[in-house]
Amino acid sequence: MDDHRDTSVDRREFLRRTGALGIAGASALGFPLLETRAAGAAPLLPPRDVIAAGGGATIKIGHLDGFSGVYAAASQSQQHGMEVAVAEAMKKNSRVKYEIVKGDDANKPATGTTEAKRLILQEKVDVLTGCLSSGVGLAVSAAAAENNTFFLAIGTHDTNITGPKAHRVTFRQTCSNAMLANAVGPALLKHGKKWYFLVADYAFGTDARDRLKKILLAQGGSVAGEDLHPLGQTDYSSYLTKARNTDADVLVFCNYGPDCQNASKAAVQLGLNKKMLFGGILCGNDVAVGLPVDDMVGSLWGYVWGPEAGGNADKVYAALKPGVSEVDWRQYLGYMAGINIIDRLNAVGTTDTEKVVEAFENYHYDAAKKSGAYFRKCDHQAVQQTYAGMIVAKNKRRAENEYFTIASTVGGDYAAETCANPDSTAAAKTIGSEKIGPREGYTVVSTK
Repeated sequence: MDDHRDTSVDRREFLRRTGALGIAGASALGFPLLETRAAGAAPLLPPRDVIAAGGGATIKIGHLDGFSGVYAAASQSQQHGMEVAVAEAMKKNSRVKYEIVKGDDANKPATGTTEAKRLILQEKVDVLTGCLSSGVGLAVSAAAAENNTFFLAIGTHDTNITGPKAHRVTFRQTCSNAMLANAVGPALLKHGKKWYFLVADYAFGTDARDRLKKILLAQGGSVAGEDLHPLGQTDYSSYLTKARNTDADVLVFCNYGPDCQNASKAAVQLGLNKKMLFGGILCGNDVAVGLPVDDMVGSLWGYVWGPEAGGNADKVYAALKPGVSEVDWRQYLGYMAGINIIDRLNAVGTTDTEKVVEAFENYHYDAAKKSGAYFRKCDHQAVQQTYAGMIVAKNKRRAENEYFTIASTVGGDYAAETCANPDSTAAAKTIGSEKIGPREGYTVVSTK
């Protein structure tokens, strides 16, 4: 079949990308001076949920997340943080516009792949970010690599995305499961060495279990029992009855969102909170709002950020607070992703994918934590302080719906381990071997 694809730029796209550059600037960037889009060709889809201000050329940030489905609330938190970051950037520099164009992955890998391709090929976003589900994040990372588009994963924790399934175009803003396990695992061990695992049966849950189990066994602990459950499970009574009949010291939740909420409620109803410590790989205010928190005071969880993290944490907290009932670390992650994308695009002066990747590698940034952070070159992981967060009693909370305090902290390099670890070694091999080609039907934009 003759595959002569339309790679021209229509008038709207011409104006969006050239902005105040004028005809001379457009010519220098390689734009045709006349409308050359094929007659009758389908128009590009209009941008959705756009944030923009100022004049000049426009940069589109594609934000793909689970705005419907089990992780809708957490995805919206990431969107809120991104919006705050873009608004701040517009106040500082109105010469270049930054727009957010949303896509809904519905927490399904196949949908995520389709939406990623729509944002890249139809919306012509300049960079791609987002994702909360690890399964979706892995699928979107592959789609971004296939289409030579930069992708910053915001909230996916499965270690593989900066491990054996890494791609050169992909970076991760949040802590990996391996990092979270290195932070919360030692805290859980202080409460006993017999653990019962309740595990969501997909990439995030099984990876979390493997990382925590490795730490438990290395310290002479044992697995009192283990159950896999499907994503979206509602009845946990059979699993937790089994747990109650063991001598486990710790009940470990390797799930998230509604799964964690429903499972913890069932565990409390069966009285397990009076028999063993609750804890898990990951939790935050967006999930805790649906937990029986008064019955889970003292429980320990992998934790990404809180207002007491040090550095500029109070400043970031104040920026995120307006318009929300509570500040959570999902908002923080969206904020940091937006800040870092805009900073790197402004610094490198172009949306060329290869150059954006190089600008992120070994980039040190202010993480609003006591110590700084950086995206390391070997695996594209954001190396940063990582925490065990503890649910506290109501009279000790910063605000009514802010349930956690940082119980313990590990340094970023300790949490992420060295680049010689097997995950990072596998990532480095792939990242070093992959080549980034030109994007089909896309013209690079200058931010200078």
